Amino acid sequence: MNNSKLLATFIGMLLFFSCADNQKREQASNWTFKKEIQLPEIAPISVIAQSKFLWLSDVDNNRVVKTDLDGKILEEYPGFQRPMHISMSHSIVYVPEYTADTIKTIADKRVAIFPLLERPDAPAGIAVKDETLAIADFYNHRVILQEGDAVSTFGKEGHQAGELYYPTDVEIFNDKIFVADAYNNRVQVFDKKGNSLAIIGDKNGINVATGLTLANDRLFVTDFFGNRILVYDLEGNLKQILTEGFDNPTDISVVRNELFVTNYGNHSLAVYGLSLP
Repeated sequence: MNNSKLLATFIGMLLFFSCADNQKREQASNWTFKKEIQLPEIAPISVIAQSKFLWLSDVDNNRVVKTDLDGKILEEYPGFQRPMHISMSHSIVYVPEYTADTIKTIADKRVAIFPLLERPDAPAGIAVKDETLAIADFYNHRVILQEGDAVSTFGKEGHQAGELYYPTDVEIFNDKIFVADAYNNRVQVFDKKGNSLAIIGDKNGINVATGLTLANDRLFVTDFFGNRILVYDLEGNLKQILTEGFDNPTDISVVRNELFVTNYGNHSLAVYGLSLP
């Protein structure tokens, strides 16, 4: 065998073992339940996890709170009108007010109204990336996309591709918008022009997809009445189902190798850790 054939064979073997190693590594990297954090004074709908703090929307008490990682309240921001799925960008917390049809921000311990170019009817969730905002417009069965001084909408009431049925949460990932299409029991992926690119979870028996997040090349979806979290890769392939420690889960946030899930049913957080190979 000449040198070029030997080199080609060697490279092929390296690629084979590299792929096999990556598959084993992926199979070994799973989320496992660690603990439950009781939040007796908080009715959590949404969570943002940071390295040392948590932000929680407290829907029953019409406030947003900042806590330590054990759920102890450090800061309190009252006066919101049913705060729902919150988001953070550049240290600013964005809070959709479900019954006020507004978005407010928390920055430097001050609360302000964010100027919207299109009025939602019960904003249930918001995602922010730089100057782009995506809002889950619950009663209008659509998403509002605001980019600087431009605004557009997509979606309408229905059950087909491109249609939504009471969306509750959104995420922006590159040039795609992931939508928790809650009562269609699925996640739908759009481009910024409103074209439906993919439907995820519709074959997995989700019973109200209330919240979602993207982290570590994974999509996490809360199954509210199913009391579980479904973990997909970014192509929509189901990778893991988490079932321990949930009571009507509504939202997920990942920081480092920890996953925090809000349990609206029993006012708690379920915490998972990532087991690495």
